[in-house]
Order: sequence, then structure tokens, then C-alpha cells
Amino acid sequence: MPFEKNANCYRREVAARLKRLAAFGPMVDGSLVVVRRRCGNPRCRCARGQKHPAHYLMRKVGRKTVSLYIPVALVEDVRGWNQEFRRLKRLVAEICERQRKVVAAASAERRSGRSR
Repeated sequence: MPFEKNANCYRREVAARLKRLAAFGPMVDGSLVVVRRRCGNPRCRCARGQKHPAHYLMRKVGRKTVSLYIPVALVEDVRGWNQEFRRLKRLVAEICERQRKVVAAASAERRSGRSR
């Protein structure tokens, strides 16, 4: 028979993951995308088809997609902040999953306690 964890085991797992939340640094949500644009100068290479890359942070606000221009000097910082946000989302998903298991295990323990 496989080992079944009780609600307290899951509570300890949740507590351990909650402690990891304190280690997160700056973060930003959205997707970092590269858009190719023309600058408008008729003598520029972009007028002949070689467009300039521009970085944007895209995210949904309500039902609209909002873009935020990212200067070249900040691209690597924003990329790191975005990765930090994705790490946070994964950790929050883990915490929620464990918390659901706490509820399920506590419910099962109560049912088995009442049936005896």
C-alpha cells in the first residue's frame, strides 16, 4: 500500500514554499517581444526593408493588449524581471496545489474519523 500523506504533511510543504516567496526580487508580468519598425528616414536601411528591432513588454489589461516600450539599456533587466515573475507564478501554482491537497486530506481524515 503506498504511503498517503496526511494534511499536516501538506501543510508543512505549503509553509516551506511560502518561505521561498521572500527570496523573490523585482518582477514584471507580460511577454517581452521584438517588433521590427521603420524610423521614417528615407535614406535609412529600414526604408529598403531592414527594419530596426524594438523591444516591447506586452500584457493584457482587461480585454486589451497594452505595450510598453523597453529601451535597449533595460532589455536584459526586464528579461530577468520577467523570468522572476514566471518563477513566482510556478511557485504560487505549487502552493495552491499543495493547499488543495491539504483540504482533500483533512476532509478525508474527518470522514474516516466520523465513520468509526
